[in-house]
Amino acid sequence: MLELKFIGLVEILLDGRPIRFARRSSVALLAYLALSNRPHSRESLATLLAGDSTEEHARKHLSNVLVDLRQQLGDYVQATRQTVVFAHDKCHRLDVGDFRHELARALDSGSSDDLAHALESYRDEFLSGLVLFGAPDLDEWMRAVREELREQYLLGLRSAVDASMRRGAWSDGITAARRLLREEPWLEEVHAQLMLMLARAGQRQAALDQYEACRRALREELAVDPQPETTALFNRLRAAVQRPPHNLPARTTAFIGRQFELGLVSNLLSNTDCRQATITGLGGSGKSRLAVEVGRELAVADQHMAEQPFPDGVLFVSLAELAARSDASGSTHQRSIEAIFAAIARTLELPPSTALTSRDQVLEYVHSKQMLLILDNLEHLLAGRAAVADLLSHAPHVKVVATSRAPLHISAERVLPMDGLKLPADEDELESAAASALFLAEARRVELGYQVSREDRPALVELCRVLGGLPLALILAARWAPVLSCRQMLGELSSGFEMLATDELDLPERQRSLACVLESTLEGLQSSDRALTRELALQPDSGGARHRGAPLDYLARARSLREQALVSFDSARGSLQLHPLLRRYVVPETCSRRTPGRGDAIGMVVASIA
Repeated sequence: MLELKFIGLVEILLDGRPIRFARRSSVALLAYLALSNRPHSRESLATLLAGDSTEEHARKHLSNVLVDLRQQLGDYVQATRQTVVFAHDKCHRLDVGDFRHELARALDSGSSDDLAHALESYRDEFLSGLVLFGAPDLDEWMRAVREELREQYLLGLRSAVDASMRRGAWSDGITAARRLLREEPWLEEVHAQLMLMLARAGQRQAALDQYEACRRALREELAVDPQPETTALFNRLRAAVQRPPHNLPARTTAFIGRQFELGLVSNLLSNTDCRQATITGLGGSGKSRLAVEVGRELAVADQHMAEQPFPDGVLFVSLAELAARSDASGSTHQRSIEAIFAAIARTLELPPSTALTSRDQVLEYVHSKQMLLILDNLEHLLAGRAAVADLLSHAPHVKVVATSRAPLHISAERVLPMDGLKLPADEDELESAAASALFLAEARRVELGYQVSREDRPALVELCRVLGGLPLALILAARWAPVLSCRQMLGELSSGFEMLATDELDLPERQRSLACVLESTLEGLQSSDRALTRELALQPDSGGARHRGAPLDYLARARSLREQALVSFDSARGSLQLHPLLRRYVVPETCSRRTPGRGDAIGMVVASIA
């Protein structure tokens, strides 16, 4: 097999053996014949090789070149008295043909892998280093092929840069952009793309340095300065380097089982015009943790992007202590609003002011900011709705994530009720289902090497179901793993929730007892919602309240409970199920038997309130 490598330094192999020719013109003529799909007359080839030489000298020179080719390649070069042709029907491989074909296919298919493979075969210019003397026509042909292949190569590099930008493949894009700029250093658009990709790959200083390289190249090549858009990009990157990204609490445990919700809220806030999201749910459902991870996701994206969603930062504001004080003191509505803004001002480290209220101070500060505020534990603050509405109306580029047991019910709000973690369907899913995975992770934290026995695995599946996939309940139960089997835990839970409590300080005080969490949840409900909660608790395990011409008031109460993730909706059956832990807490004596009553009669749910 003959291998012809003409892109870059010439390499010719026959059955794996390197071929060396006596004349440079032999290489050039071989390339000319191989890239042509037709016979050529001896007269035209003689003129091509010899230029303005005499006819006799031209014929003799051609004969010498053909002898050189035939001696090395045999009948790969076929010559008669009139014509010369390359034997394309014989086994051979031509890198120029491969490059053209592979690049065309990659550009047509859009395959990044195919494009990268095609570009790798372009090692340098066509017939690199080959210089001919006295053959101007052949030399002109070589220059034309060089330029054609180079243009195809540059087109491929541009496509690779654009594709990498779309896919977020920063490393591939950076490599392609640098190769392109080596060929054409005056391409300002590519300099800007390279700055973006370096920034998104976390190489901020390299991105800033690239701007200086762009400025020098434009001055040297075109005697111009960068466009205002490129300079503005540089200024944004420079400001981002100098800014701390966030004040989020450090992560101490793995984030398990909320990846879908994380992506949902993060994309909602970064890629749409959504201004405010509220994460609702039962205490201990992981609302605060999800909000922090959303902030972390967007802060990290902020570091890696030049067009940041929140160039002025991500701010986490804890309102847990404020909520407790507000409940205890019975603060007025206006005082509660001011207290919320005071907490935000402290987190922003704004200096105390005697001339302005905390509300006015915060609104003045954030008015022109483009930032994300995370207001954690807004659930007990009746003034929270007014405070968030104030922020959104006075700061058009600020977005807010709130965690609360109930929605704020403002026009800009999007609500995400937090149901339980995914339950294991059977023993085979114990390591993969989020609920059991969290239990096992916590059990292995309190006792390294913890394993569930084969006999106890069905009990763990049931335990996750009984606890409704509630993260706090799973964590509190797992802390008994060193001394109780899952079967024993189920036995303890059949008589109450006393075991689901802890004195450990790594949990917020409000979450150290599941009974306290459930009690405060019920206390926070309106009386009509509490009544509906009890009615749902009276339904059998396999049932749930179904619609039988339910009054609108009942439907509104059912919707309110769904917004707080206290019930789940079965669209196939058109029924609501109360959270299993809340059901056990509300009517513990009905956990295993049905209590007759109004359950069937009131029919409080329809499919339309999912």
